[in-house]
Amino acid sequence: MPPIKNYQQLLAAAAAVGPVPVVIAAAHEYEVLQAACEAQAQGIIRAILVGRAQSIRQIAHANGLNLGTMHIIDEEDEATAAEKAMRLVSQGEAKVAIKGQVQTSTFLRAALAREVGLRTNRLISHVGVFEVPGFDRLLFISDGGVVLYPTKEQKIEIISNSIAVARGFGIQQPKVALLAAADEVVADLPVTVEIAEIVAIMQERWLAEGALVDGPFLLDTAVSPEIARQRGRVGPVAGYAEVLVGPDVESVNIMAKGITYFAGGRMAGLVVGGKVPLVVGSRADPPETRLVCIAAGALLAAEYGNS
Repeated sequence: MPPIKNYQQLLAAAAAVGPVPVVIAAAHEYEVLQAACEAQAQGIIRAILVGRAQSIRQIAHANGLNLGTMHIIDEEDEATAAEKAMRLVSQGEAKVAIKGQVQTSTFLRAALAREVGLRTNRLISHVGVFEVPGFDRLLFISDGGVVLYPTKEQKIEIISNSIAVARGFGIQQPKVALLAAADEVVADLPVTVEIAEIVAIMQERWLAEGALVDGPFLLDTAVSPEIARQRGRVGPVAGYAEVLVGPDVESVNIMAKGITYFAGGRMAGLVVGGKVPLVVGSRADPPETRLVCIAAGALLAAEYGNS
């Protein structure tokens, strides 16, 4: 598969490997229902809806949504809906779990319950897949929502998870930039020292995973070839990074909000590291963005199945 560079290509790639069976937890929400109906119409998914059945049908009827062959499982309680959705995934009925009208913390708690069996020995982390106006590529940014203040060992796992997602989108050798507030190691910025250690010590692992990892980088140095040249940064990652890994949840979350609010970018949110992708779109996302989130999860699930 060639590298996916924008959301239009993402939708086409997901349709090409679909339909992927998915389950939506607490599906009684207009935005997620509209996105699911469109995704199913495009051949991307085959959906099971868990939630308030009467509300689901009312929303569909009021908005002219065609639920088609979607199977509906009635469940009034949102937390129980999330639990039932995860059990369906565990039983092999679905390859992706999608968050509907339920809190993200409740959704993830259900996914990570040991009795469900979706955990692996990998760290669970969030990867945002961003389409940014004016950019010639997608950006994969982590971790903006799951691992709050990662240790060095956790950062290594966050990097690996991000590499796996980028490769699932057709990027054969992802270029990964580890971000900080400086382009060089500065003793007064301990994170830059840590990044240098991660880059140096883990080179064999990054090469084995098919990626190029470098840092520390300022954000603009990581993504702009011109700025990288002006600052004298060389190497294959400088100016050309597809994957951006920040030092903590605060910096990554602020960067993500800046991209979507100020730059007009869009994000498809995924939680990875378990046995299946988890789709965790924001409640503020319009149906168009929810559709891309669902497609991203379906494409990644198909790649999991092929690996």
